[in-house]
Amino acid sequence: MALKDKRFVKLIRLVLRDFINYNRLVFHRIANLAADTDYIGTIKGIKEGVVLMGSNLWILICSNIIACIGLDVNSPAVIIGAMLISPLMSPILGIGLSVGINDREYLIKSLRNFMVAVGLSLTVSIIYFKISPFGELTEEMKARTAPTILDAFVAFFGGLAGIIAGSRTDKTNAIPGVAIATALMPPLCTAGFGIASGELKIFGGAFYLFFINAVLISLSTYVIVRLLRFPQVETPDAQVAAKTHRWGLFIVTLLLIPSFVYLFGAVKNITERKLIENFISQNIHEDLLQGVQWSAKRDSLKQLNLKVYYFGTYIEPDSVTLLEQKLNSAYQSTLLLKWDLPKATNIDLIPTDSPPDQEQKQLKQQLIIYNSKLNILQQRFDQELKKSNMALVDQLATTDSLQKSLLYLQNDSIPFNDITNIARVIFPELKSLTMGKISTTQFKGEDAEHQVIATFQWDLSKPQYIKERKRNEARLLRFLEARTKRGVKIIEEK
Repeated sequence: MALKDKRFVKLIRLVLRDFINYNRLVFHRIANLAADTDYIGTIKGIKEGVVLMGSNLWILICSNIIACIGLDVNSPAVIIGAMLISPLMSPILGIGLSVGINDREYLIKSLRNFMVAVGLSLTVSIIYFKISPFGELTEEMKARTAPTILDAFVAFFGGLAGIIAGSRTDKTNAIPGVAIATALMPPLCTAGFGIASGELKIFGGAFYLFFINAVLISLSTYVIVRLLRFPQVETPDAQVAAKTHRWGLFIVTLLLIPSFVYLFGAVKNITERKLIENFISQNIHEDLLQGVQWSAKRDSLKQLNLKVYYFGTYIEPDSVTLLEQKLNSAYQSTLLLKWDLPKATNIDLIPTDSPPDQEQKQLKQQLIIYNSKLNILQQRFDQELKKSNMALVDQLATTDSLQKSLLYLQNDSIPFNDITNIARVIFPELKSLTMGKISTTQFKGEDAEHQVIATFQWDLSKPQYIKERKRNEARLLRFLEARTKRGVKIIEEK
């Protein structure tokens, strides 16, 4: 029995020793980056790509226009294509390499070419967005106006992957992925949109994202160049190098502070949105996807104004005060929102026939179509002005008349069927309901007054309805005004 125990212990020791040796080998492979580093080829390749001239400049312009189009039409696939062909990373890698190997000449050359590339990219993007028929802030642009520390991490580790992959003797396929991950061209084009549209806040956020990406890619290149001990062009002074490192660390830390602020704001907004959604689903309507939509804004007095567009059951206005108290309590019980509590909460319950965001999307699409048609008419006007000026004026007048007629027809309709279907459920004591829109003028030059007239009749055969006539009449008036979204005058038929 003792012999078997000794053999078992010996076997366990052999297994543990093999396991430790294997892990040492794996760790050595991970840590030994210098094994297959092509020092001369890496330096030569980066320096050759630093200078932007000839074909490189044309590729930069083409990638810039492609990125602008992708941002303008909100197409991620087109934006990715622009990232892949952009040569903008070469001078950024050159800056990190030049600092790492103490090459002042190529540092100046890299900085000069980097500024040229940035200036040219901003110029091209400004020109594009000035002449673009769309020129609206898209979701792809919005995503690049509030960079967080997470974007900084992506840029730093993407730069690490890029310089590690580019410095190998056998090149890998990681370079295209690095170009997509670090995202240099899209934020620069978004900054150009901010200048073209006069939105300095958009320009500031997008250019900040581009700048910290560029700085952190250069920093990651510098770190790898120093770590792998690339050959130095000049021998650095120890005191100057230490001072440079301290200032560099201070500047990078200073640049990253706004990204932490953006991240905190993003987390706070997500927390606030979830709080409001949970509040609505628990107190107003349980189905946020189909039954209700909402919008929340804070005014200059730090009051939260919550508008809830809901469908279905009619909600009494008397319950709004209780809902506002519950929402205040929810804010106070949330740790992340305690530092920025609204001074007051105002809830506006709005019954509606269709979700407001769908209406906005439809109006937006109609506006895009209208703008496109208007541009075509403008071009035709310029081309045919000499031939038939009066004919074009008549066409524009006809278009304006049709637009006014369309707006009049849209504003003049009353959703009578929807109102009666809901009124039948809310007011079972209602016997009949008649509605119509009338216009009144005093012949004094002012515009006519438009008003909805509703005549109704109660079912007086049941005594319990007679007692609540006045209260039901007030409820009916509020209901009709909410559904028609205009003033209503009601008349009871005897």
